[in-house]
Amino acid sequence: DVQNPGNVGGIMRTAEAAGATAFITTASTADPLGWKALRGSMGSALRLPIARGDMAEILATVRAAGIATLALVPRAGQPLFETDLRKPTALILGSEGPGLPDDVLRHADHRITIPMREPVESLNVGVAAALVLYEAFRQRNNDAVPKRQRP
Repeated sequence: DVQNPGNVGGIMRTAEAAGATAFITTASTADPLGWKALRGSMGSALRLPIARGDMAEILATVRAAGIATLALVPRAGQPLFETDLRKPTALILGSEGPGLPDDVLRHADHRITIPMREPVESLNVGVAAALVLYEAFRQRNNDAVPKRQRP
């Protein structure tokens, strides 16, 4: 239910860059093919498979495919950097204001939280998505990323 089309486009762009294989939205999410989202995606919306649907159907389809569901919450979830993201995973993001509704949280396999120092209570949804996507990228490609050599 991300409302800002610029955030939707930016998340798609980051998802593609980090190696995501699809982008799924609910009907109440800003149109991923609208001009502001397309501009924010810088072409990723044209390369990354996009699906729209009802959240209950999305969760059922993802679960049937053996994909774990992780709900990103601002507090009380498993710390991001202690979460194993190496297996197929669907990241569930909430809208910019209220976040994820309780019915979605109840059906997610796990809740994860990005550590933040007080007094910050939350991050922009695009920034939060980027942090999780790149942690997954790091975990999945740890051996593929060349180590810096010391002189």
